[in-house]
Amino acid sequence: MTPFYFSFFYGTIILVIILKKSKLFIYLILLSILGISAVYHEEISKYIVSNWIYNRDKKITIEKNEYALNNDYSFVQITDDFNAKDYKHLINIIYTILDSGEDSFFFYCDDSYKSCLDDVKKIIKEYSEDSFLSDLNSFIHPFNSYEEISFTYNTLGKITVNVDRQYSKEEIKVVEENVKRIEQEIWKEDMDTKAKIEAAHNYIINTTKYDKERADNMNDKKYLGSNTHTAYGLFTDHYALCGGYSDAMALFLIDLGVPNIRISADNHVWNLVYIDKKWLHLDVTWDDPYTEKDDLLIKEYFLVDNDSLFKSDKMEHNYNKEIYAEATN
Repeated sequence: MTPFYFSFFYGTIILVIILKKSKLFIYLILLSILGISAVYHEEISKYIVSNWIYNRDKKITIEKNEYALNNDYSFVQITDDFNAKDYKHLINIIYTILDSGEDSFFFYCDDSYKSCLDDVKKIIKEYSEDSFLSDLNSFIHPFNSYEEISFTYNTLGKITVNVDRQYSKEEIKVVEENVKRIEQEIWKEDMDTKAKIEAAHNYIINTTKYDKERADNMNDKKYLGSNTHTAYGLFTDHYALCGGYSDAMALFLIDLGVPNIRISADNHVWNLVYIDKKWLHLDVTWDDPYTEKDDLLIKEYFLVDNDSLFKSDKMEHNYNKEIYAEATN
């Protein structure tokens, strides 16, 4: 409802009170009010809901848990403005919610963002197939990564994001205990950062086998309860898929204070690490090649640049360069 009609609406009420003795005038005023209400009922309803019920002028704040990384990247950035202005801002809001660790959070479409709900519907549709949403897990702490994400919205531009996290509180407790114990065992005071990364890389490989059986039967229902795609499965069962390897490595890197991303390609996940002022690839899974008998540990994919990575393999490591722009810099 525009300020003009808002003022007119309440002005007529005042006039009615002043001139209440004139029944004819009252009838005319009432008819005018009814006419305006009939023509502008949507605007009036939206104004009341937005400003009185939703109170959209009140700044929305988000609570962040201890695993929130608050990092900005080329593809996504943290925001404190939860009134979506455009598509890029919409993605940043979703990223901020995931990074925060909130299980449920709402935000609004700005009045100027006319295609906001259409873009939300597009994101929902793409998520049911395959979309960039799965890549958002790459930029946040493994413990805040999601297993499932859903959206609800209404025509007034209120959008609610509900998140089902990949790690339960019990699993996080077990993983954290393992990581702390291992760090005390493998890291020495005289080691530099690169040596500590290598020690974690070697420990994961020496204590883990690639879960080839599950990898070869991904659609088999008997593997639905398996945790080998997470660090929990790696530390408890000592079997893992690439998701388990990369999550475990990310936890060590975070404790070292080393910026890192988990790059997700079509069928593979590995780590991208910022060290010595460069972004380098670290693929623990491929440094632990599967064999029937011998346990192998190689370092062909230990902190290598793009050229070295693609020289060894370009098919499985063919990542989206727009999303993971840091890897090309």
